[in-house]
Amino acid sequence: MNPLGAEEAAIRAALACLKRPTNFFAGVTLHASLAPDNILFFRQTDTHFFRPEGVTDNYHHRFELVIVLERSGPVRIGETSYELAPGEAALIFPNQFHHYMDVEPGPMQWLFITFELAERRLLRPLRDRPRRLPQSAPPLIARLLQEYTRPAPPGGEGPDGVVLSALLAQFLREMLRAPLIARERRNIHATDQARDLLLEKINHYVRAHLSETVTIGTLARGLGYSESHVRSVFRNRLGVSLGRYIRESRLSVAARLLQEEKEGTTIADIAARAGFSSLFSFSRAFKNAYGCSPRGYAKRLHQNPPLP
Repeated sequence: MNPLGAEEAAIRAALACLKRPTNFFAGVTLHASLAPDNILFFRQTDTHFFRPEGVTDNYHHRFELVIVLERSGPVRIGETSYELAPGEAALIFPNQFHHYMDVEPGPMQWLFITFELAERRLLRPLRDRPRRLPQSAPPLIARLLQEYTRPAPPGGEGPDGVVLSALLAQFLREMLRAPLIARERRNIHATDQARDLLLEKINHYVRAHLSETVTIGTLARGLGYSESHVRSVFRNRLGVSLGRYIRESRLSVAARLLQEEKEGTTIADIAARAGFSSLFSFSRAFKNAYGCSPRGYAKRLHQNPPLP
């Protein structure tokens, strides 16, 4: 009986390509590959949930993959708005400004997958380039959802992270080969350009003054707006206080600095640059927000050089 079966020719051809290793202790590693980690799925079926509640809804340290399944809508990424239709997807990079506030009210079905990735440069071609998904995408989406929602066996822990990472990596590879969305929907006019401009100005000002005491008054004067207008933006647009916005901005900046950490940089340096008065207050706030210490976060992301 032939143990290789019908695949004998393919197996023998592949075996012929194998070369003797020069180092028997250095092989293919996951962290050098397109291997997403810390993967989280959720869906949006109502535009009510698109109203931001602080800076972390517009800026955060994770990749955010949005897949439109039912009902078109605009997505603001960076300084550009895109109109996404069913069967299309966009990848938002860590600490990249984005929002979904211009989606018209009504039933919808959008899938979101957020994750972390050590080798971020592998996904650079997807930055600011939403894609039309190929025919191979729906079966992959189904398998991803099935694996993520698979009930945990007795005494088990839910979905298999290795399987989920492999499936998501395959989906991202399909995206890399997929065509861009139509040109006329790649730079649409946002519903409220003045709002977007003000949100971006607020973020820029706050991040430029992280170590200072910023009030509604100083922020308004710095941006050239009235106090009442800026106060209204925080109440009606962002849904949080200025204090919380500044605190989340500091954490978002710290996460970015940890991702870009260079040799010789200390956690204390990053805490100071992000506007924290002490290493203790920074470490406590960071762990409360991200579930791990700043050093643990940096180690997880820096198995490889940062994105150039």
